[in-house]
Amino acid sequence: MNSRERLLTTLLHEPADRVPISTYEMVGWNPDAWENRQPAYRHLMDLIRQKTDCLYLCGFPSANALQRLTVTAWDEGASHYTREVLHTPRGDLTMTTRQDAGLNTVWALSHLLKDDEDIKRFLSVPIEPVPPDISGFAGVQARLGDHGIPLVDIADPLCVVAELFDFSDFMVHAFSQPEQIEALLEHVAPSIYASARYLLEHGLGPLFRVVGAEYATPPYLPPTLFERYEVRYTEPIIRMIHDHQCTARLHCHGRIRQALPMIVEMGCDALDPVEAPPSGDITLGEVKQLYGDKLCLMGNLQLRDLETLPTDRLREVVRETVEAGKPGGGFVIMSTASPINADLSPLTERNYEAFIETALEYGGY
Repeated sequence: MNSRERLLTTLLHEPADRVPISTYEMVGWNPDAWENRQPAYRHLMDLIRQKTDCLYLCGFPSANALQRLTVTAWDEGASHYTREVLHTPRGDLTMTTRQDAGLNTVWALSHLLKDDEDIKRFLSVPIEPVPPDISGFAGVQARLGDHGIPLVDIADPLCVVAELFDFSDFMVHAFSQPEQIEALLEHVAPSIYASARYLLEHGLGPLFRVVGAEYATPPYLPPTLFERYEVRYTEPIIRMIHDHQCTARLHCHGRIRQALPMIVEMGCDALDPVEAPPSGDITLGEVKQLYGDKLCLMGNLQLRDLETLPTDRLREVVRETVEAGKPGGGFVIMSTASPINADLSPLTERNYEAFIETALEYGGY
């Protein structure tokens, strides 16, 4: 089997030749991927292209209300700062971010919504759907070929709303002012649905990653609010994906045990990263036993293990993970995140090599 066939077969819970291997955000076939532009990653990315099964993560967001942003950028030392201002009929909203040289991550220093007045300002801005620019998708398909499948990213309404706030402020509002959160969800949802429909109607797929559920799982929010904020507003996206004969993968870090019945009821086809304790609250084997016939599971190799474990122990962890997820098919072994440092440590590189080689050794059917 080639990688495309292997992944599609696994998503359908049909017999494959081996467990597919994914390095998640480290996309070997994307020349613009951060890792492919870092000299320290060259050998590892070559290995990823040669021996893993690419889930080519790609996003095509709509501009929507953010077209109204005024952006100012400046540098201070090794840091790049950006200030974005959203002009509303009730006054301006501002957010500030920082990106440090040599790190593939952006730090939010301040968020658009800081208090109740900011919420009113945001709600005063009409959000008119704007078709996303999908011109790059043909290039994704051409570069990828049979080396994997596209994984199209969609931020669900909860993801968009939660990230308007500092996380602690979101938590306070989610508990104490649910009507405000629902007003925000209702405000952003139509444009998200329109964008998702546009992607589907123009042939994107076959696999979609829907992001945002982790903002409503314990210990942050109870199951009642997971249903109220996540299920209610994400289920329409899942239905849309199915209506176009595509597959929906829900991305949800953390403690998923209490949310799992609702995730299955939503109709999700796949789930990542299925984190075991202490990061999560249920093991891969338990999820496999409970819902392995309904969900294709993708995970659950922690990045911290890849970065810190002795290589011999890392091999044991990979073998244990394969043995837990492999029975009956429907499993992709995958890292839960990717390194953010431009200088890849020798231990991390050795452990990624051990991850791939061990998964190949034990993953055959």
